[in-house]
Amino acid sequence: MSEQDRPANEEETTLREQAPPSTVRDMGITALFMLLAVGFFAVSQQFAGNRISEYDPGASFWPRATLIVILMSGLFNFVILYRRAKKNGETISLGGFDSSDLDLSENQRQYLLAIGISVVFFVSLEHVGFLVASPLFMFVFAYTIGYRDLGKLAVFSVAVAAIVFFTFRNVMNIALPYGNGIFREISVYASNLF
Repeated sequence: MSEQDRPANEEETTLREQAPPSTVRDMGITALFMLLAVGFFAVSQQFAGNRISEYDPGASFWPRATLIVILMSGLFNFVILYRRAKKNGETISLGGFDSSDLDLSENQRQYLLAIGISVVFFVSLEHVGFLVASPLFMFVFAYTIGYRDLGKLAVFSVAVAAIVFFTFRNVMNIALPYGNGIFREISVYASNLF
């Protein structure tokens, strides 16, 4: 609907107006990121001994430094959120659950679906391979956020995935995941075309 077609009395609301910030939700998101950082920190242990010289800090140094910054930022964010809640007179109830928390606008649903689709993409990337997973991801992601021209969407998804795959492989000499089983065969066949 264009600006000219919209009735004068219909106002567009922002996401902030549709759902004001919630301290408990913000704390939950912060806690989730901190838990993920702790998990990745534990996984980075497997790279701790990889060094090319005695002066090299190792392959786990920068990921761990970044994860420590994320953890410190999370703690700092908790302090800020606690002060905001105290200033606004909000109560922080970690055990209580209100069903109104699940009432989401269309934009919020699209946002959460986009995050979910991205998580599925990153989790499946190693098993399905970049060349197969990326066009599917781009197609589903764009459709989810509202793009409905399926023909253009299909061509765009396949073309961008192929360009990125071959650019990484042939220009930058960086191998992207090929996948397992039949997906690996598809990726190897496609990469041998060039």
